[in-house]
Amino acid sequence: MLGFVTSCKEEGPHKDDIVKFSAVINSAPTVPKATSSAQGTGVFEYNKNTMELKYNVNFQNITPTSVTLNVANPAWERGPIIQTLSENPTGQVTGTVKLNTEQQTQLVVGMMYINVPTEQNPYGEIRGQIIADKFEE
Repeated sequence: MLGFVTSCKEEGPHKDDIVKFSAVINSAPTVPKATSSAQGTGVFEYNKNTMELKYNVNFQNITPTSVTLNVANPAWERGPIIQTLSENPTGQVTGTVKLNTEQQTQLVVGMMYINVPTEQNPYGEIRGQIIADKFEE
């Protein structure tokens, strides 16, 4: 009788302490619907040990009243603000926010989004869903 033993090295984003996310921010996913030429991007790093989400959000062609981190279930609906990241920002917002266990789950399953409201569109002129970056093997 001949037997083989193989080992599978478990890899993937669930094994890393830092998980990267990104967001494409525009008017397409806004609720209620807004039409705007404004756009932006968001780059995020989540540290599973400290439960801190580091963010760098850039936007253009817009004068926002704030930039907020929101959560919605289902993800395409409008949801409550978890954290206001900046009031009256200009072009870029960076920082770190601490998440709790429930918010960590919401982040990982794609329920969090960046919302950028204006005076004309107080519920959000542009918005971007925060999605985990693809894992490269």
